[in-house]
Amino acid sequence: MPPIEPAILPLVDALNATGLVRTFSSCEGHFDPSEQTLVDRNHAYVRFVPAEGITTEQVEAALGRWLMAYKKKHGLMPVRVVGYKLFTPVDDEIDVTFVLELHPFNRFDRPETKRADIDRAVLQLARLT
Repeated sequence: MPPIEPAILPLVDALNATGLVRTFSSCEGHFDPSEQTLVDRNHAYVRFVPAEGITTEQVEAALGRWLMAYKKKHGLMPVRVVGYKLFTPVDDEIDVTFVLELHPFNRFDRPETKRADIDRAVLQLARLT
């Protein structure tokens, strides 16, 4: 298993520490043009599922609280934080996971500005979970 990228690690640790979710995938975001691939990497994210004994409804409620707390305290700029339930067809069933994404509000900002904004938002969101 590859190591967790350092800039997203505080949020991964904070989410896991809630006892409500178990994270399984994350990305700190890659903003330099040389780091781009066919997949959009201009945002950071953490993917997670309910922890053992936790219902989907409990995770949905917690995700909503985290998003509202972030918006009320930090607004929508310079980072927009969104969360959603992701349905992915796998073999003959649908896999359900949750995603928390952090997007630079201004896609035209310089890569180092986006990096600094996302890093700050990761720490702010980690403190709110």
